[in-house]
Amino acid sequence: MKNRRFLLPLSFILFFQFSYAQLIMVDSETGEYSYEEVVQVAGNSQSQILDRANQWLEIYYENQMPIARDSSQVSVKGNKHIHWEFIGKKIDTHLFFDVEIKTKEGKYKYKFSNFEVGKLNLGTLDASSLKTYIDRFPKKYQILLEEPIDTEITNAIESLEYFVNNGKMQKEDDDW
Repeated sequence: MKNRRFLLPLSFILFFQFSYAQLIMVDSETGEYSYEEVVQVAGNSQSQILDRANQWLEIYYENQMPIARDSSQVSVKGNKHIHWEFIGKKIDTHLFFDVEIKTKEGKYKYKFSNFEVGKLNLGTLDASSLKTYIDRFPKKYQILLEEPIDTEITNAIESLEYFVNNGKMQKEDDDW
């Protein structure tokens, strides 16, 4: 059998080299970043789901702003420190966002939205939208910031789902 060389068309190479992925979910109506989904929870009442969602917010976002709660939903202004690297320099970013969990019998709907970057000054949030912050950087570097944010929100969503189903936080596996 002869060795054959597989050549990619130049147009494919140029497209691959200059196209950029986007990791953070974008709301198709507003253009803002948002994570939202309905999750089925078989065999759990609305009050049990609401109690677990509230407990999860207290544990996962400890020392945060007060949790708002009514008969069918809980919400909080969450925040996380995100570390990312820009041209060899580590950047510490303080990310703020709304977390809203609505409940019904046997299901809940989470929404992570209103993402902002900034800081708290004497209890007042001084921030700009995440979209504005990300757009300051050249497109080829934006994914470097999007990746740790997407990872953090995805981890939070997985943790919430585990907690609502099991009533406890998921334990980390020991890496040997």
